[in-house]
Amino acid sequence: MQQTWYVNGTLWGSSGTAVWVNGELKAGIAWFAVSPKINGAGKVEGQVKKQGYIALANNNLTMPAIAMTAGGKGAIAFTVVGEDYYPSAGYVTINANGSVGPIHVAAAGLGPDDGFTSYKAFVGDPPRTRWGDYGAAVSDGSSIWIASEYIAQTCDLEAYLTGAIGSCDGTRTSLANWATRISKLNP
Repeated sequence: MQQTWYVNGTLWGSSGTAVWVNGELKAGIAWFAVSPKINGAGKVEGQVKKQGYIALANNNLTMPAIAMTAGGKGAIAFTVVGEDYYPSAGYVTINANGSVGPIHVAAAGLGPDDGFTSYKAFVGDPPRTRWGDYGAAVSDGSSIWIASEYIAQTCDLEAYLTGAIGSCDGTRTSLANWATRISKLNP
């Protein structure tokens, strides 16, 4: 879980989960709104008030981060990746009633992930790509700022081998090609 957000007596959270969509098992998002309290014995309790899932056919939604405004509007940021998308920065809006808007792509990925965490020589066999460390969401008055990892450039071998080798004209490092997309929303 990237983070939780407490506003107006409700604790909001989102987490990656497995979801069935169009008969396929994909990575999706579980979100929830909890009403926390401290009971008479001083122990923390909570009651789930609202919850739901977000999924996109043929694709995966990963590393969600949620934030809500005091006015009851919010957003969930995530990465979209799958059959239709290179790693892209995505989001949905959500409100205090639990209504979730459609999936939006804030910035489309331009190529495949090509980082050292996807190579056996660096991380072992089988490799498990590391992704999502830099996702976040935060409220700022009536706005929400979101951040998600995505692939902001495409770099072929010719570009990789020219100039400063491995930099693709300063658009990547030799060991990774991901970027962080930061967007301001007014849900």
